[in-house]
Amino acid sequence: MKSIRIVFFIATVFTCNLSVAQDSYTRMDTILHSLPEATISVVGLASGASGLDEVPGSLHLITSLELAKFAYTDPLRVLMTVPGVNFTEEDGFGLRPNIGLRGSGTERSSRITLMEDGILIAPAPYTASSAYYFPSIARMSSIEILKGSSQIAFGPQTTSGAINLISTLIPTVSETHFLFESGSFMNTQMHLTSGNTHHTDKGSFGYLVEFLQIGSDGFKVLDNGGDTGFSKSDRLVKLRWDSPSTAMLKQSLQIKVASVEEQSYETYLGLSSADFALTPYRRYAASAEDVMNTSQTQYVLTHTITPLAYLELRTDIYRTDFHRNWYKLDRAVDSTGTTVKLGSILNSPDDYSETFSYLTGVNTTGEAGLDVKANNRTYFAEGVQHRGIFTFGENKLIYGVRAHRDGVDRFQWRDRYTMLDGAMSLSTPGVEGTAGNRVESAEAIATYVRSILHFGKFTFTPGVRHEYITFKRFDFGSDDLERVGEGEPRSNTALVLLPGAGLNYTLFESLDAFVGVHRGFIPPGSSPDTEPETSINTELGLRYSSNSLSAQMVLFNNDYENLLGADVASSGGTGSGDLFNGGSALAKGLELEIAYDPFADGPFDHLAMPTRIGYTYTDAQFTSTFDSDFGAWGEVEVGDRLPYLAEHQLSFITSFEVKKIAVDVSARYTSSMRTIAGQGDFIDSESTDATTILDAGFRYTLSDSFTISVGATNLLDGTYIVSSRPYGLRPNMPRAIKFGIRASF
Repeated sequence: MKSIRIVFFIATVFTCNLSVAQDSYTRMDTILHSLPEATISVVGLASGASGLDEVPGSLHLITSLELAKFAYTDPLRVLMTVPGVNFTEEDGFGLRPNIGLRGSGTERSSRITLMEDGILIAPAPYTASSAYYFPSIARMSSIEILKGSSQIAFGPQTTSGAINLISTLIPTVSETHFLFESGSFMNTQMHLTSGNTHHTDKGSFGYLVEFLQIGSDGFKVLDNGGDTGFSKSDRLVKLRWDSPSTAMLKQSLQIKVASVEEQSYETYLGLSSADFALTPYRRYAASAEDVMNTSQTQYVLTHTITPLAYLELRTDIYRTDFHRNWYKLDRAVDSTGTTVKLGSILNSPDDYSETFSYLTGVNTTGEAGLDVKANNRTYFAEGVQHRGIFTFGENKLIYGVRAHRDGVDRFQWRDRYTMLDGAMSLSTPGVEGTAGNRVESAEAIATYVRSILHFGKFTFTPGVRHEYITFKRFDFGSDDLERVGEGEPRSNTALVLLPGAGLNYTLFESLDAFVGVHRGFIPPGSSPDTEPETSINTELGLRYSSNSLSAQMVLFNNDYENLLGADVASSGGTGSGDLFNGGSALAKGLELEIAYDPFADGPFDHLAMPTRIGYTYTDAQFTSTFDSDFGAWGEVEVGDRLPYLAEHQLSFITSFEVKKIAVDVSARYTSSMRTIAGQGDFIDSESTDATTILDAGFRYTLSDSFTISVGATNLLDGTYIVSSRPYGLRPNMPRAIKFGIRASF
């Protein structure tokens, strides 16, 4: 793999600009946003498509107009309306969202491919794919969600789908936009973007400067007071040069530099069922010291060129660095010195009455204490990726290659606290490195090739992806804190070939049918005893479009083998991060989406009421019997349903727009989810609540430059159990009101 390091110094880089022509999806987007001539510009996921029939899978695009309507800062609220997206709430703000696609599992979004502007964005996508960093959704201009056989072009996680977050684009003319919102719990958002493009005989020079600040005092109440909120700031600069319009060789060069800092007073400690029933927004005294500090930087250099009329090329050189130290309660110790897991305490507080009392603020006695762990980790990811598109008449050949390295350095410790008069008191500082002292890395070469072939009413999109990955880990343990030795080594290698194909057929002018199949893959990590997870994924769909109505229906079937589970604290594990194989599972279901505007045709053209309804049915169950140390799986029997996957999800979004006034409404229903694998009737102690959430907003356009708004999330103020992991029950955010002003110059 030494060749990867050599590739990092190659500076020949290329790209292409992609667009999706008017088709059924474009009309759906037109209806939803009242755009008379919508053009969807796809940055990454369509990978060379010029029409939806050329995308070998289900594509969903959330445009800037939809993002602006509610101005959400929580990515879960944005993605909840997309059919086929699974999610598990955690902190109520979406700081570290748990997202899956088509029954893939949601643990820390580790089982899907996450990208920003087509660049892998998880802290270490191969080595440690858990998304402890997630880009701020508030600064995105659009979002692409791709499911099905289009996964051939994207990885490393290819079992279910990919999400590409598209950052603010450099404007073609001078533009400055400013948004300020404030409301309940001191929830605030301040967002500023400014940019321009200057045209000269040497080419066009564009720039963008962006700043985002979001934060809150928190909606939970800590025993004896204390902060339960967060503060997060983003800074981004883009510089771009495009060759003159008269140049024989069309090309461009863009530099993107971004940094993010966050401080969040978040905890993994939830509530017992009795305390949740009385005070669902309480935080126990033992979580008073919990805080997460993170910083992230990203550098991307992108060069695009069209050397020939039939050839478009793009290459990106990228580097991301991420550091986080989540200082949080890890375990309790009773008066005899026995360590007790937090999950055990909160699941059976009567059986662990002594340690449970310490969590609630009762004075510790004897050898008792509370261990707070500094989960101190540093991540990096770097690489070069290149894509080329050959066009031959109506047909295309698309290839891609990526040389990538990433890794994580753990250097962790535990501090012992006692509880005195309801307050945490440090008694024994830990020694840095004694609770985790190892480095882990991965090197990968990924390639793919796919074709777009037109035969009359048929469009055939075959392709294949190849991944070669080597994993290494060196564990220095608590006896070599200076890392003077070589550490205890272990390694693993994965080599996979992932074929797939899609077929689209135009039944009528307004009706298309499509089918897709591909082989999916999840990398196995550094343990030599762990094998990759693989799957066979199939889908069958119909798309319909007319002037006022568009619809899409998809049946999907994902058959998983060698399921990979992860020992992560966010799922109630020890936090080692180790991957392990389980058995097999089958996830199947239905996705349905309808977009309609009753005023699209007729005499009321001054009115608009774009409406979208989305529904997802998911049936995900294990197809083998096995025992697992993964708490949410446990002893699995054939037919057990996978945990944290809702069987039914229903969403409804509409906007009533007339002249300067707009009223926006978003409603979402999610059925109960099991928190532990099982079958039969739901058990209250092993399931979440069914949730119905209603958001609403009012916008008034004062002038071409100013808009004021008022909005409410969880308007009905429902309180629900949304999760019982990592430790104890967790609530959703209560009703929150916000006021905002948006200015454009």
